Amino acid sequence: MNRPAELLTDLRALDVAEGTEVNRFQLLEDFKVYSAVLQDVIAVPEGFTFDGESIPSFVSWIAPPFGQSKRGACIHDYLYRHSGYYPVNGAFKPVTRKQADAVYYEFVRLKGLPLWRATMRWTVLRLAGWWAWNHQPA
Repeated sequence: MNRPAELLTDLRALDVAEGTEVNRFQLLEDFKVYSAVLQDVIAVPEGFTFDGESIPSFVSWIAPPFGQSKRGACIHDYLYRHSGYYPVNGAFKPVTRKQADAVYYEFVRLKGLPLWRATMRWTVLRLAGWWAWNHQPA
């Protein structure tokens, strides 16, 4: 039997947006989840900053941000920024962009985003996410 996706800790983040930024959050403690897609525990470390959903302005009218997507966005930003993750106990594990997008999808669904809205957001990721995947800060 496959273990379902699960939030193992609460997302505790501080809004640290400055200037013209709309969204920028910093984790106040580790955020841990179990991903059924990766079949592993992902621990996003305290201090990690993320911007929620980086939805390009030309599609923001189709996929405006919602509260159910913040957790998925945090995990997704972490996977994109590092092209992988460190499991709770173990060595670095690389992920593909397709896997990172699937992890986002599983967690927005887990948090209650309706199927049609989650699918629309996942589709936008698959179409436009290549730029962010290839242009992450070092």
